[in-house]
This record gives sequence, C-alpha cells and structure tokens, in this order.
Amino acid sequence: MDMDLKTTKKLPSFFILGAARCGTSSLYQYLKQHPNIYMSPVKEPCFFCETFQVIKNPVEYARLFEASQNQAQIGEASHVYLTNPASAGTLRNFFPKAKFVLILRHPADRAYSLYHQMRRWGYETITSFEKALETEERRFYSKWFHRHCNQYIYNFFYFRSGLFGDQIERYFRLFDRTQFYIITLSQLKEAPLSTIQGIYAFLGVEKEFKPEIKVFNKGQTSRWPLLQNFLNLRVRQPRRLRRLALSFAEKYNLTQIPPMNPETRRLLCSRYQPDLKKLYHLTRITFSE
Repeated sequence: MDMDLKTTKKLPSFFILGAARCGTSSLYQYLKQHPNIYMSPVKEPCFFCETFQVIKNPVEYARLFEASQNQAQIGEASHVYLTNPASAGTLRNFFPKAKFVLILRHPADRAYSLYHQMRRWGYETITSFEKALETEERRFYSKWFHRHCNQYIYNFFYFRSGLFGDQIERYFRLFDRTQFYIITLSQLKEAPLSTIQGIYAFLGVEKEFKPEIKVFNKGQTSRWPLLQNFLNLRVRQPRRLRRLALSFAEKYNLTQIPPMNPETRRLLCSRYQPDLKKLYHLTRITFSE
C-alpha cells in the first residue's frame, strides 16, 4: 500500500475491528462521545482493506484525523479489517502498538442479521436466508462474483464472515493479546454503562464518563429485495426523486426482521461449533445457544 502515513502524527491509536452486525455502530457512538477520544468522522473508511476501500487516497485518510486536538486516543471503526485476510498484516506494519476493540455476538444470529441488512441496503436479492447460505459456496469460489461484486464481498459470505476464532487468531499471531479488548453484544445490552466504561479504562481515558446510551443502526429488512435494490442503488438522479424513493422504501418496503427458522439456526450452530471452540480457547468467550 503506497502511502507515507508513518510520519503523520495524527493517526489512529486504536481500531474498532468489528464484527459486523454486532453493535459496532453503537460502540462507535459511545466512544465518540467521550471528550478524550477522537473518532474518525467517517465510520467505516476501510482504508486498510485494499479490496474494499471507502477512503482510497492516503492524504484523504490522514485528513480524517486532522480535527483531533489533544485527545488521548484517536480511533476509527472499520469492520472489514476483521474479515479481510490481508488487513491484519497491513495494520501490523503501520500500527504495531495499536489497541483493538471488538464486539461479538453469536455468529448464527449475526449471520442472519447481516443477511437482512444486505437486503435492507438493496445488495442482496436472494429471497430467503437458507437460499443465501446455499449460494454462499458458489459465490465464494466464483471468480466472476469476486470481480463483479457490488459490495464488500465478505458481506455476502454470511457463514464465513462469522468465523471469529479464525479471524481473531490471525490478529493474535501478529499482535500481543494485551492489545485487545473484546466484549459481547449481550454484555453491552445487559450492562451498557459498565461495559462501555471498561473500554474507556482499557483505552486509558476517564472511565467514569457516562455517554448517552441508545441503540444505533437498528436491524431492518426489505419486503421486496429487488425493489429495494432498484430504490437504493439505481435511483440516483434527480435528487428530489431519490429522496422520494428512499422515503417510499422507509415507509412501505422496510420492515422488522422476522425470527430465524429454528431448524436453520440449529444447523448453523452445529456448523459453527469448531470455530466457537477455537474462539473459546483464544478468548474464553462463549455464547448461549
């Protein structure tokens, strides 16, 4: 990656690595509220993921942090860094002393939530979660899909993107484990203030600070994914028409996520068992079925 970031003073000292659909949006907001933490104004710049960069220019990336003042910590949040195989090595090269914050949930529930989020955005047009899981194998090995995928590719790999054991092991090979603070979504829900203040303490800022606590980026799905694809991704101009299209989608096409089929969840839990054992060995984190 061609850039001169090592000599730039205002750059991240910590990263929220993910995982996607585990509460990273809320976590980002809670850390952003702390007066001694500066968070990138762009969530998910994804600069250190060459296959899916939202911010592509190193100068533009460095400018994300120019407004920081005397905050003790500077952070950014890009969940792609956890799933993208090359990101750990890139971050090790540029930020060997960085700290990392992760929030996880049961991977089966996370996979289901990610599928519906992709429907909500209009990227996923397969009409059932079960069919999308079957299609994942074909997508994973398809060179055509890798070339023409219109979003971050691991967001289409609902099962694989939840292999937290493999993903964290990749980071533990390159960084000291004391550089990581890992929580679960259930911890954040059950004891939000103490959980957040634990992160503050890990980052070395005033842990008694109390942020405004609410849920950000609530999960939704679309009733008709092909329609959502058209409204979200095709209608661009004029701007007034786009606003009307998105307003229509919000009112008529977006809805609450229905419960997962119990048998589908049971099969997914079984598939995840080997990786969950690895995750426990690495972090002592477990999830209830």
